[in-house]
Amino acid sequence: MRRHRGFTLLELLIAIAIFALLGLATYRMLDSVLRTDTSTREQERQLREVTRAMAAFERDLQQVVARPVRDAYGEPLPALSGEDEDTAPVEFSRLGWRDPTGAVRSQIQRVRWQRSGEVWERRYWQVLDRAQDSQPRVQQALDGVTALHLRYLDKDGEWQTSWPPQANDTSDRLELLPRAVELFLTHRRYGELRRVIRLVDGKKKEPPGANGAEGGDGDGNGNGDGSGNGDAGGDIPGGAPPMPPPEGGP
Repeated sequence: MRRHRGFTLLELLIAIAIFALLGLATYRMLDSVLRTDTSTREQERQLREVTRAMAAFERDLQQVVARPVRDAYGEPLPALSGEDEDTAPVEFSRLGWRDPTGAVRSQIQRVRWQRSGEVWERRYWQVLDRAQDSQPRVQQALDGVTALHLRYLDKDGEWQTSWPPQANDTSDRLELLPRAVELFLTHRRYGELRRVIRLVDGKKKEPPGANGAEGGDGDGNGNGDGSGNGDAGGDIPGGAPPMPPPEGGP
């Protein structure tokens, strides 16, 4: 009789063990690749948020205009106002407010950047000179901000922790703008970030027809209760449109 040869039980167990080890090693390698990809995507997302928020803040500041406003009680507010507080609030008027709907309103927008908890927020108003029912709209620019500080460079080359400088009692104090703004931002993931933003030189004029276009009483100064129709958009503003021609131009 011919003897039939086959695998013994021990050989089968060894083969199964080898295949199990190969499968486990493959799974561990695939899991490591997936974890690395997830971590990379999360880091890329957070870095993109930091870059986008700082770019939006820089775009706003680079379009600052020397246009004082009035608060809800009629008190004048400087064109740019920065307070020395932990939340680092800075409020100013900026040009370049896009109007895709063609609404009748000003091309100047009043914005306020400040830290609320660990969120860096951008707030804006639909009007310049506010009424008592004028409420800002809030945009969350960046999360994970543990500290925020601002400094302002005056015309003498000195850094100020608040703006306008308290020692400045000139008549144009409300229209005074710093030469540059220094930003110190501490992020939970990326640590301390520093950015120096140079502002435009001189004073910008408000474009013709901008006053009184935000829903005022029609006196040409925009000092009514102003409900303001245009939509500022839900996203942080992108690139600014071309600057309007100076007064007296063609």
